[in-house]
Amino acid sequence: MDLNPIGLAVPAFFGLMAIEYVWARLTGRKLFRLNDTVGDLTCGMGDQMIGLVVGVLTLGIYTSVYTRFGWLEMDATAPLTWAFGLVGVDFFYYCFHRFSHRVNVGWSTHVVHHQSEEYNLAVALRQPWFSQFHTWLFYIPLAVLGLPPEVWVGSYAVNLLYQFWIHTQLIGKLGPLEWVMNTPSHHRVHHGTNAAYIDKNYAGIFIVWDRLFGTFELEEEAVVYGILKPIRTWNPVVANVAPISQLVMAAAGQSGIKNKLTMLIAEPGWTPEGVQRPEFPSPLRGYDADALRGGGGYVVAHLLPVGIATGLVVAHSELWPSSWLGLGAGYILWTGLNWAGLLEGRRWARWSEPVRLVAVGAGSGWLAMNQSNDLAASAFVGLAVFSVLSLVWRARKD
Repeated sequence: MDLNPIGLAVPAFFGLMAIEYVWARLTGRKLFRLNDTVGDLTCGMGDQMIGLVVGVLTLGIYTSVYTRFGWLEMDATAPLTWAFGLVGVDFFYYCFHRFSHRVNVGWSTHVVHHQSEEYNLAVALRQPWFSQFHTWLFYIPLAVLGLPPEVWVGSYAVNLLYQFWIHTQLIGKLGPLEWVMNTPSHHRVHHGTNAAYIDKNYAGIFIVWDRLFGTFELEEEAVVYGILKPIRTWNPVVANVAPISQLVMAAAGQSGIKNKLTMLIAEPGWTPEGVQRPEFPSPLRGYDADALRGGGGYVVAHLLPVGIATGLVVAHSELWPSSWLGLGAGYILWTGLNWAGLLEGRRWARWSEPVRLVAVGAGSGWLAMNQSNDLAASAFVGLAVFSVLSLVWRARKD
């Protein structure tokens, strides 16, 4: 069992986001809104926590298929096997990604990644919670071919990590590299709601798939980011569940079993009368709820411990006992939900946040007293003190 590379990359993600923020400010560009960034990060953290369970199941299925039906005997240590894995995973990622945009049931889970109307490195972390329940299906052909599970997992991680850096507006076009590789320019197009940009540039690493299969588009006009039917919330649960419930309700509302089933597998915008595109740009754009105006520093201060916890939990997902993973996941998700509630001025968040701080402070204090590792004990003491100070600050502010 090894450390999860996605977890190890979390500190780099936050560091690069900070660099992008500073660079943008120095060049007079506003690319981040705190409330939008919170929405992005809470979706990403939830995705990783759900993945702790789903990842084990999907790896088990892939391994079982590989063991029983693997056609070729590939050496997991051979460079050629890894080269095949990287290219193969990227091709089937293209297939999955195209399905996720062109079929309603796929779009209902994938749309979360496109909900932000900003475009920055935080958006790269805005990952959907439920697409991972079916993503693995697209990679089963690799198991049948005989790609070893460890190569599949490693290649998939490389594919995800590569896509982080292309979520930025600060890097322009990159010359000849644009012919072969997916770049920030190509991916900005993918996140656009402009008519010319809809359903274009599905690539993960290699843009050649889009060029081969007719889904490529150059970045020419200014990109309008987001989705055609904007969602007006920072709550990650609503952001992930609402699109699925809306699709189910739309299917249920159709007349006849044929139309009900067609709604699930048709392209977004389908109706029995034909495909309908919403107004562009949508009049619902511009959601900017921020009940913490002037108090955003509170959320920023809590980003550090939550970011560290996320990195540790994900990195050690195969090493730590389930009780530790559960505690970490609970802390991360509770914090993220409270952030959304505080930003939207929800009454439940006004009492949930103090309760969270008390629980985290007391729990950290107890863990500190029962640690044999001095570094871990010091970290828990620090988190306990931080929680108490935060509780005092909120009491004075309220």
